[in-house]
Amino acid sequence: MMLFFFLTSSPFNNILLISIFHFFSLSQGLNHLQLLLNLKTAMIGSQASHALQDWISNNPSSSSSSSFCSFSGVTCNNNQSRVTSLHITNLPLFGHLPPEIGSFTNLVNLTIAGNNLTGTLPAEMAKLTSLKILNISNNLFSGNFPGEIIRAMTELQVLDIYNNNFTGTLPTEIIGLKKLAHLGLGGNYFSGNIPENYSEIQSLKYLGLNGNSLTGNFPKSLGKLRNLEVMYVGHDNNYNGGIPPELGRMISLKILDMSNCNLTGNIPEELSQLKNLQSLFLWKNNLTGEIPPELGDLVSIQHIDLSINKLSGIIPSSFSGLKNLILLNLFSNNFFGNIPSFIGEFPNLEVFQIWDNNFTFHLPESLGRNGKLKELDVANNHLSGPIPRDLCRGGRLKTLILMQNSFTGTIPDELGHCKSLTKIRIGKNFLNGTIPVGIFNLPNVTITELNDNHLSGDLPSQISGDFLGILILSNNLFTGKISAGISNLKNLHTLLIEHNRFDGEIPSEIFTKLNLLQRINFSSNHLSGEIPVSMFRSSSLTSIDLSQNSLTGEIPKEIADVKDLSTLNISHNNLTGQIPTTSSQISFDFSYNNLSSDQVPNHYHHHKVFKSYLLTLTLIGVSALLSIMGILLITIIVLRHKLKNNKPRPWKLTTFAKSLNFNASDIIECVKEESIVGRGGAGIVYRGSMRDGCLVAIKQCRVIGGRDGGFSAEIKTLGQIRHRYIVRLLGYVSNKETNLLLYEFMENGSLGEYTHTLKVDEKSDVYSFGVVLLELVTGKKPVGDELFEVGMNIVGWVREIVSDHSQQHSDYHERVVLAIMDPLLLNGDYPIASVIHIFRVAIICVSDDASTRPTMREVVYMLTNIASFSTSQNTTH
Repeated sequence: MMLFFFLTSSPFNNILLISIFHFFSLSQGLNHLQLLLNLKTAMIGSQASHALQDWISNNPSSSSSSSFCSFSGVTCNNNQSRVTSLHITNLPLFGHLPPEIGSFTNLVNLTIAGNNLTGTLPAEMAKLTSLKILNISNNLFSGNFPGEIIRAMTELQVLDIYNNNFTGTLPTEIIGLKKLAHLGLGGNYFSGNIPENYSEIQSLKYLGLNGNSLTGNFPKSLGKLRNLEVMYVGHDNNYNGGIPPELGRMISLKILDMSNCNLTGNIPEELSQLKNLQSLFLWKNNLTGEIPPELGDLVSIQHIDLSINKLSGIIPSSFSGLKNLILLNLFSNNFFGNIPSFIGEFPNLEVFQIWDNNFTFHLPESLGRNGKLKELDVANNHLSGPIPRDLCRGGRLKTLILMQNSFTGTIPDELGHCKSLTKIRIGKNFLNGTIPVGIFNLPNVTITELNDNHLSGDLPSQISGDFLGILILSNNLFTGKISAGISNLKNLHTLLIEHNRFDGEIPSEIFTKLNLLQRINFSSNHLSGEIPVSMFRSSSLTSIDLSQNSLTGEIPKEIADVKDLSTLNISHNNLTGQIPTTSSQISFDFSYNNLSSDQVPNHYHHHKVFKSYLLTLTLIGVSALLSIMGILLITIIVLRHKLKNNKPRPWKLTTFAKSLNFNASDIIECVKEESIVGRGGAGIVYRGSMRDGCLVAIKQCRVIGGRDGGFSAEIKTLGQIRHRYIVRLLGYVSNKETNLLLYEFMENGSLGEYTHTLKVDEKSDVYSFGVVLLELVTGKKPVGDELFEVGMNIVGWVREIVSDHSQQHSDYHERVVLAIMDPLLLNGDYPIASVIHIFRVAIICVSDDASTRPTMREVVYMLTNIASFSTSQNTTH
C-alpha cells in the first residue's frame, strides 16, 4: 500500500504506474493470444480443416497485443485485453476442447456448437464462473456429463448440450443454478429417472430432455415449474405410466411435447388448464380412452398431434372453439363417427391428417375455404360422398390423400388448377367421370395415383410435369390411345395403367425420352401393333408387363442386350416368331402366344405344338429334378453324419444399446420364413419379437470364406453413430458363417413422416441416404433447425422452398438449389451442376411412398452417371 502511495505521489510516478499497468495488459493480451492459438490447434484436430483461418499469430513489432479481439467469433471487454465471448458455430472442427479453455476466466458466453468436437469436457471448465451462456450443442462429446464443472457457475442462464453422446444419469448439480432459464439436455444417451428436484429450478423457461434413454415414472413434481414455457421430454425416452395430471399447473406452458415415449393411460383433463398452450404433441405412445372434451378450453392452441396411439371415440364438439388451430393430426388411432362440419370453418387450419381410423360420412363441404389448407390426408377410413370443391381455394394445397375410402362423384375441376399440389393419391374409391385435364399438367406433382376407381375418358395429348415420378391409373375405364405426351414426364420412373380399355399401339417415344423409367405395366388392355424396339434399348427399365393384350409381330432381338431388366411378362398376346435368347437373370413369361424356339422344327409355329414342346421340357426338368433330389438326399445323410461329430459353432451377441433384455438365442429363434419382412441385395430382413415385447429388425448377412473382412470393426463403428434419420443399430449376432444385424423396428413407416406402408423394408436406408444428401447440400440439421417451422424437418423445408419457386424459368433447378445451398459449398468453388445433380437424386430418395423409392443400386447408378442423368433432366426445360 505504501508503495502504491509512493508511486502516485508525483506526476513522474503516475507515468511510471501507467506504464506498469500497460505492461501487465500487454502481457495479458499476449497470453490470451497464445491461448486462442492453442485452442484452435486442439479443436481443429489432426484432420485438415480450413476453419478459423483468421486465427493467426501476428508480428509483435507491427501489431497490437489485442489483435486477437478481431478473430472471428471472439469478443473482448472494453479495454480489449480479455476475451469475454467465444461464439464458434457450424465449422469443420474435428478435435477436442482442451484444458486451456479454463484460462478464459472472464468468459460470459461460451458457444461452440454445430461442430464435430469429440472427447470429454475438461475439468478446468469449472473456472468459468462468470459464464451466462454455455452452449456446446450438436457436437460429439461423450462420457458422463461432469456436473461439478457447472456447480460454481451461479450466473448461468443457458445450458445447452443438445445432440451429443453424453451418458450416465442426468446431472443434479444444476439444481443450484437459480438464474437458469434454458436447460437443453436432449439428444444424448442419458438414462435413469428424471430427478424429482428438477422442480426446484423455478427460473426455468425451457426444458429439453428429449431423445435420451430415460425411464421411470414421469415426475409429477415438474408441475411446480410455473414459469416453464417449453417442455420437450419425449422422443426415444421410455417412461412408465401416463401423463401426470399435475402438469396442468404449468400455467405458462406454450409447448408440451411428450411424443414417442411409451406413455399409457388416458389424456388427463387437467391439461385443459394450460390456457397459454400453443402446441400439444403426444404422438406415438400407447394412450387410450377418448379425447377429453375439456381440451376444447385450450383457446390458444395451434397444434394438436395425438396420432399413432390407441385412442377412440369421436372428435369432441367442444373443439369448435379452437379458432387458432393450424394443425390437427389424429391418424393411426381408433376414432370413429363423422368429421364435424366446424373442422371446415377453422380460419387458420393448414394440416388435417386422420388416416387409418374408422371415420364415416362426408368430408365437410367447407374444408379448404379458409384458403390456407396445405396437407389433407384421410386415407383408409370409411368416408363417402363427393370430394369438396374448395380444398385448394387459396392455392396452397400440397398433399391430397383420399385413398382407400368410398368417395363418389367426379374429381373437382378446381383441382386441375391447383399448381401447389405435390402429391395426389385418391385411388381405391368409387370416383367416376373424366379427369380434369389440368391434373396432367400440374408443375410440382411428384406422384399421381388414381387407381381402382371408375374413371373414364381419354388421356390428354398435352401432358407435362417436371417432378412427376409415379403415374398410376390402373383398374379404371380409360379408353383411347396411350398418350405420347407421357414422354414429356422426364422424371417418370413408374407408369402403371393396367386393367383399362386403352387401344392402339404403344408409343415408342415413352422409351426414347424417359431415361429414368423403371417399371411399366400395360397389361389387360386392348393394345395392338408390335412391341417397340426402343423399349429394350432403355437402360433403366427393370420391370415390364404387357400381358393380356393383342400385340403382334416378333419379340425384338434387342432383348438380348438388356442388362438391368429383371421381370418381363408378354403372355396372352398374338406374338409370333422365335423366342429370343435372354439373360438368365430375367424372370420372363412368354406363354399363350404363337412363339417357337430353336429346339423346335421351323414348321411348328402353332400354339398347340409349342405347348407340347413346353410339356417335353417339363418332363425333362422333372427327371433332372429327381436326380438332383437323390444327390441332395445322399449329401444330407453325409452331412448329418459329420454334424454328429462336430459341435455347433456358438453365436455371440454384441450390443451397442443398454437395457436390451434378450440374448442370442432369442434372436436366432426369429430367423425363420414366416418372420421375413423384406429381401434385398445385402440379405434378408426378419421381424423379431423379443420376450419383453421389444421389436427388432434382423438383417442377415453371410460371411464369405470364413472371414468377416473387417465386419466386426466396421460394425462397432456404426454402432456409435447416432443420427436422427438413420435407423439405430442395436447390435449384432455372429458366428463363423453368418452375421445378423439388429436394428430398431420402424413399425410405423418411413423415417421422418406423419406414411402408409407401416412396415420395414430394404428401402428404409434409401430414405435415410436421401436425408443425408439433403444435409450435405443444405448444411441444415435433419430436424430442429432454426429455419424450420414447428414440427417441420429438412425434407418438408426443402419441399416448401421448391414450391415457392416458379418453374417457368429456364434455370429453375439452379434457382432452387441456390436458395437452399450451404454457404460453405457456395464459397468452396464446388460446381453448381454437381450440387444440382446430388439434390435431384436426394429428392427421389425421400419419396414418401417407400415402394416408389429407387433401390440403392439405382441410386449408385444415378450418382455415378451424372452426364446421362443431367442430360435427361435438362431436357425438361
